[in-house]
Amino acid sequence: MVSQNKNPKAIKSVFKKYLKEKATSTEHEAVNSWYEGLGKDSNESFNLNNQPEEIDNLGRSIKEHLIRHTKSNRKLVSLSIYIKYAAIFLLIVSAALTIRNKFYTDKLPNQERTFKSTDHAAKEITLTDGSIILLNVGSELIVAKNFGSHERNVSLKGEAFFKIAKNKLKPFIIKTGALRTTVVGTSFNINAYADLNRIKISVASGKVRVSKKTLTGEEILATSMTRDASLSFEKSTGKTLLKIERCELISSWKDSKLYIDNATLSEIAKQLERYYHLKVVFNPKIDKGKRYTIRFNQEPANRIMEILSMLTKTKFTYQTKQITII
Repeated sequence: MVSQNKNPKAIKSVFKKYLKEKATSTEHEAVNSWYEGLGKDSNESFNLNNQPEEIDNLGRSIKEHLIRHTKSNRKLVSLSIYIKYAAIFLLIVSAALTIRNKFYTDKLPNQERTFKSTDHAAKEITLTDGSIILLNVGSELIVAKNFGSHERNVSLKGEAFFKIAKNKLKPFIIKTGALRTTVVGTSFNINAYADLNRIKISVASGKVRVSKKTLTGEEILATSMTRDASLSFEKSTGKTLLKIERCELISSWKDSKLYIDNATLSEIAKQLERYYHLKVVFNPKIDKGKRYTIRFNQEPANRIMEILSMLTKTKFTYQTKQITII
């Protein structure tokens, strides 16, 4: 945030970064709040009852406003204009951000919210209850509109590592296809990508309960999974496997490590696409159903391809824009 300790050049720099869409999220929020207060007295109340989509449109408005005061009058505009705007900004930004934060805190729990990671980067989310979720690439978390009223309900597509804030009165429930994972306060990993036949839940700490939705109600698959317990559910057959294995390995994607977990060649191809953000050229006919498990500690891509080739007796090659498996 721009503070009173920053000089006019620093404030001007923030404005320029905003126009070039290079501002940090904090700077972006601060400039938006400053714009809302332009032309108002410092003791005037702020109208922040906009819908979230209307607030997002402020970006375009402030760009037009600043461009009119910079580019079109470049020769006439002096640093004093920025100082004038900065004075208004410094008077209102603290109060505006406080009110806006309250607005979002009050309004969002009554709306369904969707968080998405990109195909190239993970995304960390902190929910209103203090729970922290790290979404792996290509993943989506939907937070129910009644989150926190009696239960804390979310839906996951993809993979995520959860650190759930403890609340015995309000269980945290994650929906992944037909499965329901219920916790009070714990940490665990869920892999539930749509293009994989398997949903896997692995516990790092605490206790986890897993159930399956059925036509007549609910079937309990695991009542009390504890540290390093894992549950694998085959979507096509409904088969469930409970075992003990290190959650640290299964969730090692958080540390940018590659762990191939009892995967077929088809599943390895999909995992490599997500890990390297590259197209994988692969003929499914060479997949004979054999499964492989191996871990890597950030070795170079060509070395990983070499090891996978030896392990699977199949040729893996890494190029600039694609991986080929033949």
